[in-house]
Amino acid sequence: MNKLIYASSERCADLWYLSGFCAPDDFLYFQTEKGAVVAVSCLELGRAKKQCPPTVTVADTQHLEEFFGLEKEASGEHWFLRMIRQVCRGTGVWDWTVPSSFPLEYGDLLRKAGIQVTPCGSLAPERRVKSPEEVEKIRRGEQLAEVGLAQADGMLRQATVDREGFLILGGHRLTAEELRGEVDAAIARKGGLAQGTITAPGVQGADPHQAGTGPLKANEPIVMDIFPRDQQTGYFGDLTRTRVKGKASSVVLHVYETVLAGQKKALQSLRPGVTGAEIHTQVAEFFTQQGFPTERDPQTGLYRGFFHGLGHSVGLEIHERPNLAPHDPTVMEPGCVVTVEPGLYDPAWGGIRIEDTVALTPTGVDNLATASKELEL
Repeated sequence: MNKLIYASSERCADLWYLSGFCAPDDFLYFQTEKGAVVAVSCLELGRAKKQCPPTVTVADTQHLEEFFGLEKEASGEHWFLRMIRQVCRGTGVWDWTVPSSFPLEYGDLLRKAGIQVTPCGSLAPERRVKSPEEVEKIRRGEQLAEVGLAQADGMLRQATVDREGFLILGGHRLTAEELRGEVDAAIARKGGLAQGTITAPGVQGADPHQAGTGPLKANEPIVMDIFPRDQQTGYFGDLTRTRVKGKASSVVLHVYETVLAGQKKALQSLRPGVTGAEIHTQVAEFFTQQGFPTERDPQTGLYRGFFHGLGHSVGLEIHERPNLAPHDPTVMEPGCVVTVEPGLYDPAWGGIRIEDTVALTPTGVDNLATASKELEL
């Protein structure tokens, strides 16, 4: 397969994986049977030469003709077309496979010039199974998530409760926004980047992706979902814990124990040879047996119960495949790294979710998470 990618590797995981080079701006990567080449501007030339592995050659986009030993051609062509024509002339390849995210404008430009581009879902399908080195990079991402969780737990433990039941810290009411900001800041100080962190209190937790807003109260669940990226390696961690400052209600306590039992069942059953669909279905059926079926309210249209997938793969993207989900028939194998994050939700009282990231081994899983799973602080 002759591969051609033009993108930012910060946003294109396949490009970061194949090139070994992290950059915020778009750059060119191409690969033929003769080898792989990264072509960058003079701004990035020095960094690329340092970051790219020996298997990837680094070229200067301003001197591609010199790189290929071509005679210079005077041309008024679009800059991108001119660059790719130089690559085609130099490699002898005029038919390329590109990622599905390849810019349509550039694809049309190349096709009109007789350069064939064929989109493909992934140019690095081998990313599905992680090497031992990658697993350790994800473990580092999980450790960064635990740094953020420790910051949140510390704040919740230190907080007092006013007469109206609100949490007080530093002389004012502690909000979901402040808690989230301190989580993200703690992670940043350790070299991670946390975006989209969730600190959803009370009934807000019934919406699994609700970030969380407003003052926090005692005796109600706070769903904290933290998924930072290690800025050095690009690999993510993913961790969720649900905490209650004070005493949980009997309903919340029962739900929490049920979710924790469901996760334990999944972790015990997850191993090479099973499919994500099998593990998800096992947990969903367990929740139904425990009196928590997944239902849709005919009046509001809202769901209660367990209405998302049990987990997803993690790597250079926070959501990769395969998934632990009802319709994913992929057979798990050693080296797959997935989250196990069962949850139960109800608009009446909120949500409970517990999430660990695990790496599959030949006999089971290596749980990359070490954070405690107590509910009450």
